[in-house]
Amino acid sequence: MRAYGFARYGGPEVEEYFAAPVPVPGSGQVLVQVLAAGLNPADIKVRAGKRAGVFDVVFPMAMGREAAGAVVALGPDVEGLTVGERVFGSPVAGVGTLAEYVLLDAAATAPVPASLTITEAACVPVAVGTTLDVFDHLLVTAGDGLLVLGAGGGVGSAACQLGVARGLRVVGVASAAKQDLVAGFGAHPVVSGEGWVDRARAALDGPVVAVLDLVGGEVLHEAFRLCGDETQLVSIADPVQAGQVGGTGVVRRRTSEAYAAAAQLIADGAVRPVIRTEPFSHAREAYAEIETGHTTGKIVVIFDAD
Repeated sequence: MRAYGFARYGGPEVEEYFAAPVPVPGSGQVLVQVLAAGLNPADIKVRAGKRAGVFDVVFPMAMGREAAGAVVALGPDVEGLTVGERVFGSPVAGVGTLAEYVLLDAAATAPVPASLTITEAACVPVAVGTTLDVFDHLLVTAGDGLLVLGAGGGVGSAACQLGVARGLRVVGVASAAKQDLVAGFGAHPVVSGEGWVDRARAALDGPVVAVLDLVGGEVLHEAFRLCGDETQLVSIADPVQAGQVGGTGVVRRRTSEAYAAAAQLIADGAVRPVIRTEPFSHAREAYAEIETGHTTGKIVVIFDAD
């Protein structure tokens, strides 16, 4: 099978296409023919070795942490799924999804709802799933102010939409080019860069109850000045730095049940992922764009587009 990933840790130069045998599912695993795979900034951190030691890696390793496709085979002890069924989910540890076939963890795999496209399903585990986990962590109710830093990306766009759907006063900080996108979610757009704190304060017209940081760095520390309760500052970009100022990261629930609940947000219309598709042959270019930090919404690789 064809795959895209890396044979050693490093920068973009280590990324490559490679051939690999089709894996055989073991206990609790599902072999899936990948139809769509979502790309994420975290994939680059894995490639760079910043997650080394978190899970065992066998090189070469495909990139990607979420996929949707059709079940080809079931490992022992797998129940509730059938061959041919369309599913989405997360791969087993040390395995990437940017390949023609992937082993998904059966405990983190769910059927694709009839109302979702395969590309939408490929966005659920990370972009929408992370958003739902954040909202389950934050103590926010209708009318509260939510500040989203990096509102134009995959998680940021989903967070803005879900916040608005739940009646929050959402302010989304993003680049000038993404202001119309953020406004389209029903959030108050604020241009990032120098002076953004004052612009955000004016747009909120009230206290900031919670902050979702998807940028990290100095921006996170500046956001701390706006948050009345530091425990309500959640950073996906840099949870360690958030912890230094009293904030936190978020505990991800990578389970079939959690993913099904996240998919339901799309089915109900509370969240509409902002998606751009690219063929598998453009994986290198897609990751190069993600590495700039200026991607709009979510890039999903389609395997039948070449």
